[in-house]
Amino acid sequence: MSNSLYLAALAVAAIDGLEAVSTRPPFVNTDDYVSGGVLDAHGRHWMVKCPKNSHAATIIEAEAALAPNLLRELRRGNLPFDILRPAGFVHAATGGRAVICPQPFGTAIDWEDIGRDQAREIGRVIASIHSLSHDVVADAGLPVYSATDWRMRLFTELTDADEASSLPLNLLERWEDALEKSSNWKFEPTVVHGDIDAENFLWSDGGIATVTGFGEAKVADPAMDLAPFLSLEENVYAAVIDAYEHTRGAGIDDAMYSRMLLMSELAIPRWLMHGVRTNNASIQKEARSMLDDLSKQVAEAES
Repeated sequence: MSNSLYLAALAVAAIDGLEAVSTRPPFVNTDDYVSGGVLDAHGRHWMVKCPKNSHAATIIEAEAALAPNLLRELRRGNLPFDILRPAGFVHAATGGRAVICPQPFGTAIDWEDIGRDQAREIGRVIASIHSLSHDVVADAGLPVYSATDWRMRLFTELTDADEASSLPLNLLERWEDALEKSSNWKFEPTVVHGDIDAENFLWSDGGIATVTGFGEAKVADPAMDLAPFLSLEENVYAAVIDAYEHTRGAGIDDAMYSRMLLMSELAIPRWLMHGVRTNNASIQKEARSMLDDLSKQVAEAES
């Protein structure tokens, strides 16, 4: 059930009158999704995305629920990019519903390949997301966290990860200390994208044309969306942050930087728990190796 012809069949079932004439790349098959392109008899290009587990199905439904609100903000001029526009759904043999939408415009670029101009574009785009009204997310039934609630959620995630697979003691203590430092947790929550990954930002003519992957959007800590850029080269990271601060009219203080660093590190136990939830031994092994490496790095830095 994870092939391009199956996706074409899903598109035909979901969209009245659609006559598929061929499949089109990219065809992507991961542990969570299978997706690919379909060309119909009228020359229209469609994208089909099918979940492979219950978590992925939930993410698809969340992004679809949020789409009308994001389109409203786009039409009001509050977003400088397009989004996925669901056109139909159909129940899939893999569980949950597959979504069919017009093929999104643009091409993904690896973070490692972006320059300063592209970095500034990313900063502006993320700032536009963080500037949205909380109602955009709340009205779609997605999570809304206060600063206190978000902090408690991170405590819970850390506890769950440690119970599932005992975390290195120095990392556990490091993360608990960061969560217990109350001065770091006095922030104003914003709408966050929640899944900042290069594949979710599609580019055209030097600008971001489409942003996808809103299935984990929520109102929470803006540091969550900025943390992935800590791994970029210093000048590229600086360009992201400079454009973000200029667009939002607010700077990133020491407390926010500390939370960004924490969120970048907590991505590893989150990856571990993803492997646990999906019963994927290779992901669990990879995450444990990453935890061991980080534990050694922290120990060396503190010695």
